[in-house]
Amino acid sequence: MSSTSGTEKAETMAIEDIEANRRCGLAAAPVAKTPPIDASILQVNLPPPRSGLYCFGAACGTISLYNCRASGVTVPNVVVGEALAIGGLGLFVAGLFEFIRGSLYTGTLFLFFTGFWLSYAAILLPNTGIAAAYGNDSDMFGNAVGIYLAMFAFMTVLFLKTIALNVTLVLLFMTFLLLSLANFLGDIAISRAAGVFGVLTAGGAFYIGTGGFLASEPRPLFTLPMGVL
Repeated sequence: MSSTSGTEKAETMAIEDIEANRRCGLAAAPVAKTPPIDASILQVNLPPPRSGLYCFGAACGTISLYNCRASGVTVPNVVVGEALAIGGLGLFVAGLFEFIRGSLYTGTLFLFFTGFWLSYAAILLPNTGIAAAYGNDSDMFGNAVGIYLAMFAFMTVLFLKTIALNVTLVLLFMTFLLLSLANFLGDIAISRAAGVFGVLTAGGAFYIGTGGFLASEPRPLFTLPMGVL
């Protein structure tokens, strides 16, 4: 009898202790649910980097002037340094920043043409042995370069998007197409025509780049119509 009453007393005391702890706020608090992470806060709010357009325009303009035989230049190897440093490295960095700010389209566009400039520079560099592999067979080398350029012409069409950018990319498509034909046919006149389109393409890249810089200024002196980039 005494043991039973002792057990009941212990249970009663335990219940009273639990109630006292609850009233004093010592009871275990419910685990708070972690709110979902907003994916938008992971994107860095950076202004659109137009340096990539300037990099592409500079390299494209230089090689296009060579294709036009400006000042009698017929050997374009000087552009190798520009293709590696500006068309390659500069455009690559600009593409990475585009991905950081969440622009998949522009980032892909910049990195794609980074690949073009690096591969084109590799063709011109003697130590790669790419041109030397064809020996004295200039026709085969011309056909190989023609296929190479035709592929970039086709890929350029896939990037068509906005009005200002479309105009530039159409000019670039014509540049690649004419250069491809010039290599297939060995026609200097077509190569010069490709150079003209290339200079216009470089101008379009500079136009879009400058328009972007002006649009990012709080009080620009003027703006350039471009459409949404």
